[in-house]
Amino acid sequence: MMNSVELIKSQKKFCPECEIRELQAQITKERIENDIARMTYVPGVTTPENIYRKRLETCSACTSLQAEIMCSECGSYVAYRARMLSATCPYPGKNKWL
Repeated sequence: MMNSVELIKSQKKFCPECEIRELQAQITKERIENDIARMTYVPGVTTPENIYRKRLETCSACTSLQAEIMCSECGSYVAYRARMLSATCPYPGKNKWL
């Protein structure tokens, strides 16, 4: 049987930052691509395929792209952001998607 000190040391403390890191580690480029492939095109809501591809091409050449999936300007996953018609490029002072 554990004493109270051993019990406290054995219990994992909740850390919000650690939880977020663990969740983010589960998000991969492949997972995002699968999610996007399952999305249905909705006129007026999602981006048409040709515009979506152009947005991704622009992001892939941007210095703000991190780990091939995330925008360092806003913290969003670029594929999800590019898929939404109403979204804009968050690059400071210039919407690179225009």
